[in-house]
Amino acid sequence: MYLDWIIAIVTSAQEGLPGPALTCAVATPSERPLAFTPQVGLTPRRVAARGNLQLTGCTSPDGSATSLRSGWVAVKATAEASCTSARQVRGGALITWFGGDGRPVGISRLRIKADRLATQRPADALLTGTVAVGALKGERVRGGLSPAAAVLGCATRGMSALPGSGQITFG
Repeated sequence: MYLDWIIAIVTSAQEGLPGPALTCAVATPSERPLAFTPQVGLTPRRVAARGNLQLTGCTSPDGSATSLRSGWVAVKATAEASCTSARQVRGGALITWFGGDGRPVGISRLRIKADRLATQRPADALLTGTVAVGALKGERVRGGLSPAAAVLGCATRGMSALPGSGQITFG
């Protein structure tokens, strides 16, 4: 009886929690994958990352950003990176948002900053930061970008471009 009461309280509290402001699928366009200069290799070194991302299927669980349905992102950052890690990530991204009719509805400037060591999928660090200006201003951003190629290929041949896909959350 007591346990049922606790479960009911926890469940009702969780239902009242707002979801994130926006969640989108993210992918590198095939003609413009993220590019690294110099190429990322087995040992960490300072690299510049630059490229584009497409945001699609955006939904607003908390209802605050229902007009944002998709986006185009231009990313530019630097990091201490290897095939399996990234840290001291700094940079920015400009997001152009589109509504359900495909017309532009706003922009956001994302400040990319990740200080801790990101492992397994270091490209995730490029999707970590805060919206500094525009739509969703003040929202924290986090995401995951799974590379299309295996880490082993990066370790043996290096990686100068990263095609991938995943998810990004604002809020």
